[in-house]
Amino acid sequence: MRRLRRKGRRVISRTVHDRSTRRPSPLASVVREVAIPFPSALKQDRTLDRGSVALVDVEGDHLKLRFLGPSLLEDESATLTAPEEAALVKGGVEPVSEEEVRVVNGRVAAAYRQLRMTSLSVEEASRRLGVNASRIRQRLAERSLYGLKEGNTWLLPAFQFLDDGLVPGVGVVLRSLPPDLGMLAVVRWFSTRNPDLFTRDDEERPLTPLQWLLGGNPPEAAAELAAAL
Repeated sequence: MRRLRRKGRRVISRTVHDRSTRRPSPLASVVREVAIPFPSALKQDRTLDRGSVALVDVEGDHLKLRFLGPSLLEDESATLTAPEEAALVKGGVEPVSEEEVRVVNGRVAAAYRQLRMTSLSVEEASRRLGVNASRIRQRLAERSLYGLKEGNTWLLPAFQFLDDGLVPGVGVVLRSLPPDLGMLAVVRWFSTRNPDLFTRDDEERPLTPLQWLLGGNPPEAAAELAAAL
């Protein structure tokens, strides 16, 4: 089991068949690396065979683990095909090391943890919008609200909400997003400046899709870009 510590958050990256202690990482983001036996209570969980990332909280003398399934990491990480990797190597680009992969997975886990902590529940969203919880679930189903379902629980990222409602036109854009786009990718897209969305002045400064909507601009322009992702 690997523990990566970064800015006060602890993240574990583990591979079931690799528990040997490695040399300390030269990367600045890795402060300390500790190998400990995998808890026997989890050995029967075959979903962890391919490796996964766990978010860790310290509660007194105990570690509280919440594992992210491999599917989440695959959704949020860029995977090259074998021909693409071969082309990069031929062009002099070094392959990504196992250590770098662990660091990237750790950063993904930390970003997901932060997003999870700031997301709204169905009940919180219903109070924010002044509707009942069934209406929130209906909007999630029709994709005019964006959320990630963990078991029976919905997480609704806060970027789409104002203090007393929704960001204007956000539902139009959300419905245009590819349904298989990962949660972190969706949040990043809404917060990344896009050269096709810009201020209506002489400077024509690029705006994020979220800034575009908050400025009262037509959501259809952002929706067209969302559909092309």
